[in-house]
Amino acid sequence: MLGRVLVACAAASALGGGCIEEYRQQAAVDHYVEGQMLAERGQYDTALAELSKAVQADPKLSAAHAAAGDIYRREGSHELARRAYEKACQTNPYAFRPHYNLGVTYQTLATQGPGANEELLRQAVMVFLRAAEIEPDDFETNLNLSACYFQMGKYKLAETYCRAAIEARRDSPQAYTNLGAIYDSQNRLYEAVRAYKTSLELDNRQPHLLMNLASTYVRQQRYETALRTYEHAAELLADSSEPWVQIGMCLYHLQRYPEAVDAYNRAIRADADNADAHRGLGAVCMTQYVQDRRQTKLRDRALQAWHRSLEIRPQQEDLRRLVNKYGRKRRAPTL
Repeated sequence: MLGRVLVACAAASALGGGCIEEYRQQAAVDHYVEGQMLAERGQYDTALAELSKAVQADPKLSAAHAAAGDIYRREGSHELARRAYEKACQTNPYAFRPHYNLGVTYQTLATQGPGANEELLRQAVMVFLRAAEIEPDDFETNLNLSACYFQMGKYKLAETYCRAAIEARRDSPQAYTNLGAIYDSQNRLYEAVRAYKTSLELDNRQPHLLMNLASTYVRQQRYETALRTYEHAAELLADSSEPWVQIGMCLYHLQRYPEAVDAYNRAIRADADNADAHRGLGAVCMTQYVQDRRQTKLRDRALQAWHRSLEIRPQQEDLRRLVNKYGRKRRAPTL
């Protein structure tokens, strides 16, 4: 009897190996589907538990690894997301989305510190290049490749992939904005202006782009045009002091000093701790004093503004020298 049982079990094992493998694969899919449904309901911890069961049942189920990566990235656990996406890419080298998401994760990790991590940016580029092999015309892949190369200072490659992004989606203001920044960094100012303007034609409510465009005009010493552009930005950034600081700077260069003082004061009202606003106000007042040394109140007002700027941001050695130069000499106290 015992021998018959052993033979029967052995025969069942030999005949049912494929069935067991199919059972495991089906179980993995079931756990994956359940995990996805839980994730859609925001039950992320339970979803991760189901996805873990899925990859235990079938370690080659790329979709389960990728789904876990999506949850980790959504929760801000980028290192865990990286590991999950890497598993997904290893198990399916031809899946586009895990490669793209892994590139984005590397890109995020590269910019988490005070400066861009060159090695992580290189890793992002390698993964994005693989994603681009799988789907060459994907807009976001090309745009992110361009951004990585830009951060690495490789402007020609950044331009190449930014143009590829534009070819994929010609109605994207973001792509033209990035192209303008690439040109700007190479001092190709007229090309930068053209790209920025194209972006604004597609979406004219981009205050930060307007700030960039105006800054490019300043570099060309086109202060009137820059002034109008900064004023447009100020309309869209109603609570920000930055446009008014730049408006004050343009008015200063145009020698419209009373208006420049008003602009800097408006910046200070928006943000009393804006060091550049106090610095600019001091520059306007001191310039007026230098032109007419009888106006000592303007000198005192300038020094007061500069002192305040240094209180906010002490690391301004040039401003310290100006304070020492124009500050009134005081006699040492007598004993």
